Amino acid sequence: MDIQNVKNMIGITSDKHDAYLTEVVPILIEYASDFCKNNFKPEALPAGVKIFVAKATEYNMTPSGLSGRSMGDVSYSFNTEFPQHITKNLYSYRKAFR
Repeated sequence: MDIQNVKNMIGITSDKHDAYLTEVVPILIEYASDFCKNNFKPEALPAGVKIFVAKATEYNMTPSGLSGRSMGDVSYSFNTEFPQHITKNLYSYRKAFR
């Protein structure tokens, strides 16, 4: 899976984010491999993993994952995990043991 596939899947038409995509796509493929306890080859990813990589890339491109804040004693909280609607694409590829 290359960055052009990801750009097509999430509707990016410019080259503005190419440097980011070049860095993050292999990391998300590795994340999917770890999550599923399965070794995926980047050139032959299953469809669900491709969807995960595209959705996770799009999710990470949104502003900072800020989930809440407070005005009194300044409190911020951030999302550090992918939401289930993104990771659900990986469940059918999970193995019990590696």
